Amino acid sequence: MRIPILFLVMLFSLSAYSQQDRDTVLSRCPLFIVDTATSNNYFIEARPATLKVYRVKGNLTVVIEQKDQFFTMFFKDKRLKSSKYKISFNPDSRYELAAKYSFRSGDQVAYIDVASGVVEVSFDKIKKLWHLKVNGKIPNPGVGSNLYFMVKADLTLK
Repeated sequence: MRIPILFLVMLFSLSAYSQQDRDTVLSRCPLFIVDTATSNNYFIEARPATLKVYRVKGNLTVVIEQKDQFFTMFFKDKRLKSSKYKISFNPDSRYELAAKYSFRSGDQVAYIDVASGVVEVSFDKIKKLWHLKVNGKIPNPGVGSNLYFMVKADLTLK
């Protein structure tokens, strides 16, 4: 009798700290995608944004959406871990992820990969919240090699 009860307690304790699937409307956008040539921010901080957390093939996906723009992070893990994740085009290890900026204009959709960067993830045990800090670069394909977009985000997940 002790073994089934112990198994159930362990099962519930593992799911207590895992990332939940949910949509949240944020009053201020936590994401900044800034053009280095003009200092234009494509996500407006004063406007609300929707934060979506869900799973694709069991792996965690985080999306920040504002109007017809999306910033998506595809983690290779089922749960977040307190560590640094490296942003790459084709993630192949557990501590790598793919990130994309996409926007819609009429019937057309554009997808732009984040070329490099780091996502620092930490867990606040007191508040029971995950803190994600994103720093990355998106190359500007139409212009010279020294112009790019900076990606910065500071958000918390439950």
